[in-house]
Amino acid sequence: MMISYPLTRAHRLQLARSFSSVPQVDISIDCVIEDQMGRAYVDSVDNPQLWMIEQDQFFCYYAGDFSSPAGREFLGQTPSGRMLMAGSPGWHDAVQSVFGERLMRLKRWSYESRSLRVEHLQQLAAGNPHTPAIQKVDTALAAVDSPYLSIGGFESPEDFVQRGIGFCLPKDNRIIGGAYASLVCSDAIEVSIVVDENFYRQGIATALACQLLLWCLEHHLAPHWDAANHESCRLAEKLGYTYSSEYTAWYLK
Repeated sequence: MMISYPLTRAHRLQLARSFSSVPQVDISIDCVIEDQMGRAYVDSVDNPQLWMIEQDQFFCYYAGDFSSPAGREFLGQTPSGRMLMAGSPGWHDAVQSVFGERLMRLKRWSYESRSLRVEHLQQLAAGNPHTPAIQKVDTALAAVDSPYLSIGGFESPEDFVQRGIGFCLPKDNRIIGGAYASLVCSDAIEVSIVVDENFYRQGIATALACQLLLWCLEHHLAPHWDAANHESCRLAEKLGYTYSSEYTAWYLK
């Protein structure tokens, strides 16, 4: 059985220990351990042996021994329409044995932000014609219903402005692109960049990303970059990120 795990201080400490061997492909695990965003589930509140962390009812992360019947049963309770991101050693084999053809295999790429340089980002921003029009997201902009500025992981527009950060590009009274924190923890954000496809390849994503990354560096936050496609990889490298690793995630149909 998959049971909601209250995020008490003792439980968050247990989560940190349980997920210590799980690859940190993004900051989702840290967000839950700090009780900033996301939820945790276990097989038993009193004596948990199996754990799942979930972000935004989509991204899932697992800890525990999933080679046992109990482990496979726990995995099998994962709702469909989820992205299975990372787990304890042996997790890949268990996932494939439980879900089989319901899984869609997806490659993703992690990048390291310590190589980012303020001077390089400033140069990119200065040479980009969209930079002057970019706006920092305030409460009014955060409240706009736009597919290019999604703050669903936050409690409200006010919460986003207090805990998150974002920049957008308005055009003709609508937002055509956004770069923002989709996740936040004490020392990092998860970078999300979305641009209207009618405005692709015009340098908008670069201009938006530069403002977001410069803000992060100024405020001593690591802007975590997890790429789901080659376009995202190319942009990360243009901005000054260093390639870290490739990994496999699974979409559960």
